[in-house]
Amino acid sequence: MSGEARIGGWRRGGWAAWLAVAAVALLIFSAIPLARSVQGFLDGRFRLNVYLGAAIGFGLVGLAFALRRLIRASGASVWPRLGWLAGAVVGTAWLLLDQLQSSVEAFHFIEYAALGVLFFRAWRHHVQDPLVYPLALAGVALVAWTDEFLQWLTPGRFWDFRDIRLNVLAGAVGLLFVAGCLAPGTIRLPIARKSVRRLCVATGALLLALGFALAATPARVDFAAAQVPGLAFLRNNESRLAEFGRRHVDPDIGTFRSRLDLGALQRNDRERGAEIGAAFGADALPDPREYRRNHVISADPFRFEFYRHLLQRDHYAAVAGKYRTTDPERFRHHCTVAARENQILEKYFSHALAAAGREWDAARAERCAAGVDWNVPYTSEVQNHLIVSASEAVWQALMLALFLFTGWCYARWGREPQADIAD
Repeated sequence: MSGEARIGGWRRGGWAAWLAVAAVALLIFSAIPLARSVQGFLDGRFRLNVYLGAAIGFGLVGLAFALRRLIRASGASVWPRLGWLAGAVVGTAWLLLDQLQSSVEAFHFIEYAALGVLFFRAWRHHVQDPLVYPLALAGVALVAWTDEFLQWLTPGRFWDFRDIRLNVLAGAVGLLFVAGCLAPGTIRLPIARKSVRRLCVATGALLLALGFALAATPARVDFAAAQVPGLAFLRNNESRLAEFGRRHVDPDIGTFRSRLDLGALQRNDRERGAEIGAAFGADALPDPREYRRNHVISADPFRFEFYRHLLQRDHYAAVAGKYRTTDPERFRHHCTVAARENQILEKYFSHALAAAGREWDAARAERCAAGVDWNVPYTSEVQNHLIVSASEAVWQALMLALFLFTGWCYARWGREPQADIAD
């Protein structure tokens, strides 16, 4: 594309398209501190699932618009577009009905699906080959990362890699919709070197952002908060960018996660269990927020994990009784959690449990065990945010390898040939 055409593209709507992207991104960011209060307002006034209803309505309007465009399209182009549109419909149904953990996440689907469309409309003023789609998706991913990072900085809000994944998938659904009914005929091969350069730069920025998040472990954040003026509010942050641990499978109990390996757990319990357990000998366990005010978790993970397993056991044991006759399935679930957590405590925190005076006597253990389905595999929810698929070193090595590969692609296919530059 010539420089004159590029400038003309900006004049004919390029600026407006990028302003629309910026407006939606800013709307997403500005909603972060207000999201919980708005959710409470809507939940208090609507009995129906207003978020899922809005997402379904948004999807139906988009589908009607797409079908109208398809009916008007020439016969030769209908079937490929219909395939892309079917992918968008299947992706929408899968995300809304299978992947959401809460109904409010359906609203994020609307935001990021629309953002995918807007990024496409903005990039197509500069890129007319198929790389416009991954470029738009990279833009969605960078906004999703920034959204989560700002949530991490906001009290009461949390960072979650899973949310980034869901938001990127929503953007991908929006781009499937674009390919099905909005893609102009100007998007075609061959792929321009400038498109490769732009995609490599966007991908490199995203990999650096993800690498930073993986490196920002609680221990490093706590250290930075203690050393750098203005970062004290991040100390012992309830939200974590990335925290690595280990997945332990005990054939007699089930699966649980820990920041420590089994040897370190048993050694800490043997050497420090009496001291730590004595600190939890009071009648009531401290509230998690109170605990954080008095203890830096990254400095003593054993103490915190003992406390969390204890809190989990006692909460489920105390609540189970109210479901005994009204909801037998929930009663069994609560009894199972309490009994399995007690097994974890007795096996891996036995000295701390004894010093705290919180061991169950035989009668109490029997009452709880009566409601347990011992055949159901158990996975503890305690520390379920820990990344256990691979160590930090492996993840960072993967990020580095992808970054180097992106640089190689830039050098191999993105740079203009010397002969062309000389011309």
